[in-house]
Order: sequence, then C-alpha cells, then structure tokens
Amino acid sequence: MEKYAFKGLRVLDCTQGVGAPYCTKLLADFGAEVIKVEHPHEGDPTRKMGPFQGDDPHPEKSALFFYLNTNKKSITLNLETKGGVNLFKKLLHGTDAVIENLGPGKMSALGLSDEALKQVQHDLVVTHISAFGGSGPYRDHKSSDLTLYALGGTMYTQRTPEKPLNRPVIEGGLQAEYITGLVSFISVVAGLVNRASKGQGTEIDLGAMEAVSSVLAAHISEYSYLGLSRRTNPWPIHGYPIGYSSFCRDGWISLTPGLGGAPNIATLIEEPDLKNDPLFSKPGARMAEPEKFNALVEPWMKGHHKWEITNKAQELKLAFTPVLTNGEVLTDEQLKARKYFNSCDHPTMGQVTYPGAPAKLSETPWRKGRAPLLGEHNWEIYSGLSYTKEDLIQMQREKII
Repeated sequence: MEKYAFKGLRVLDCTQGVGAPYCTKLLADFGAEVIKVEHPHEGDPTRKMGPFQGDDPHPEKSALFFYLNTNKKSITLNLETKGGVNLFKKLLHGTDAVIENLGPGKMSALGLSDEALKQVQHDLVVTHISAFGGSGPYRDHKSSDLTLYALGGTMYTQRTPEKPLNRPVIEGGLQAEYITGLVSFISVVAGLVNRASKGQGTEIDLGAMEAVSSVLAAHISEYSYLGLSRRTNPWPIHGYPIGYSSFCRDGWISLTPGLGGAPNIATLIEEPDLKNDPLFSKPGARMAEPEKFNALVEPWMKGHHKWEITNKAQELKLAFTPVLTNGEVLTDEQLKARKYFNSCDHPTMGQVTYPGAPAKLSETPWRKGRAPLLGEHNWEIYSGLSYTKEDLIQMQREKII
C-alpha cells in the first residue's frame, strides 16, 4: 500500500475557479481525500471553460477542470438550501479541513460560520480564500487574474528591457491565480501542522492580492534601498542583458550572461575582437545603448538554432536557454527523463496526458489520477452517512443534491 504524505487527511473542498482548486489539487495529489462540493447540475464554473477535448464544449471535457481537480471526489450539494446546510454539517464529522472561496462572508450568511463549523468539529482548519481577504476597503470588490496581477504590483515590473517605459503587460498562464493556490496550500499545511502538534483548529484568511505581492519582495527592497524601480531602470545591479529574449532560427533564445560574462558573448557570435568593446565589457554601455548591442548579436542568433546556441553558450559558461513552446515542453528530453507527464483514462475524454508531480518525495509519492465526473461520488460519500438510494432520490427531488 502506498504511503502518501496526506493519507488519512479529509478535506471538504468548497472551491471553484483556478487558484483555490489548485491548492486542494495539491492536497489530493499527495494523498488527501478531497471531497469537492459542487452545485447540482452546474458544478464548478471551470467545467465550462476551455480548452475542451476535440473542441467539444462538454462539462466533462474541460482540460482546465481536469488539471485542477485530479484525484478529488465530486459530490453535488446545494448550500443555498436548509437541507444542504444540514447535510454539509454532517459531512464535517471526521473532517480535518474546510477550504472555500465563495466570497467574504458567504459561508456565514449560509449558516456555516467558523463558529458553527467548529461546534461540529472543534479542531477544524478552516481556510477562506478570496481576492482581497476578509477585511479592508477592497473586501467586496470583484476581481480576475488580470486585476490581481495589476493590484499586486507584479504587472508593473513586466516590460521589455530595451524599452522599460513601455506599458506594463501581464504574464500568461493565470500566474496570479496559481501563486494564490501555492500560498494557500502552504498556509493550509501550516494550519494542519499546528493542529497535529497542539490539537487545535485554525482559521486562515487569505487574500490573493497579498499572495501576489509576496513574490515581489526583492523589487520592493530594491526600491526601498536604492530609490529606483525596475520600471525606470530594469537592470540596476547586473546590467543588460538579463533574461531578455532574442529571435533565432527556430524560435527564441533567452540571454543571461551572468556577472561579468558578457565578453564571452563575443566569442559565442564568432567575433572575438569585440570582447573589449565597451558594449561587451561595460554593463553601463549596454544599458545606455541596448539597441547597438542587439544589432551586433541578433544577426548571428538568427542564423542558428536555439539548442545549438544553448549548447555553445553553456560551454562558455553563459546561462542562455531556449524559450520553449508548449509543444516543445511536452516533448522535452529533460521532462521525459523525469517522467513528468502522465496519462490516464477518463470515462468521457478517453486517454488524457497531463502534467504530473511538481516534486518527487521518496517516501510519500505523488499519485496519478483523473478528475471526477460531476457528482460521481454522491453514493460513496452519502451512503457513508447512512443514507439510502431512496434518500438520495428524494434529496435530488428537493434540489438538495
């Protein structure tokens, strides 16, 4: 029998969307029994978000929902009904953690305040995840990944190095949401550790804006100590280029020469006489005239392939790296060697390939699994509360489940 890190842990997952479900996904993938509470008929809104397998907008074919909900159990439960609230309280017995992102004050309005939950299970770890937390002037504002990325301060730093006064841009891939999920996961685990050592529950109030801002510590420190920001002077310490991308023969290559490594770029582009040119030997010269530096480097880059450039750069101790497309990530030899991608069978989608373990634990491994169908585990979970099939049919008629 596998020994998973969170084996024996039971979580009631009242989350939807991206960030909070990513938190509960990590708990499930490392062994917790995560019971996902979904609204009858509709389910988590991400079931309606693409991309969909075969471009078929079916609620069981969303790639996003699949990824965010692997290894969870799905039950349907209408918390807007008195019967649904009573049933939820019965589910609390033997539960270790409740995680929700329905909105500040929503659980209390339903009759499921922290006090009410702990009257049933006194040592619960209860986590409330919202855009701005449970207090403050933004508490009830609506938000999205875009607004959180902007308000958290991260968007301000995203500009091209050659033109730092350009408009800020957003990173792809719902980064604010996933940062929120990671910080939520860490917070829940901290609450569970406290519970295990002291035998007491914890209430966690997590605002996504703060989670996003927490990754900006270095930028904020630079501003505090140096009186400048990455917007007005993007490379104040190490000089240009640091991590900017240059077009090459088959895509893009990211240039990071390292401290004092820029003269080696002259060797890389087969122009050794340029090693002593100020553009290669003095960071200030490159920062002042990045266009001139690019004009010397980019013609050579455009004539060579990304991995050819990378391999030569590594020999010269230049930390250059290819910018991989999504398709290239799927076939990358490093990830293949690490067996990162997994596949499993799904009742509606067939065989699905998806990202696997973010970390490898020798004694308590990650587990492979699929996302649940809507309400797939109703009978398993509710029969455990001594309900019969006739009871479930009646609760469906009453729109409780």
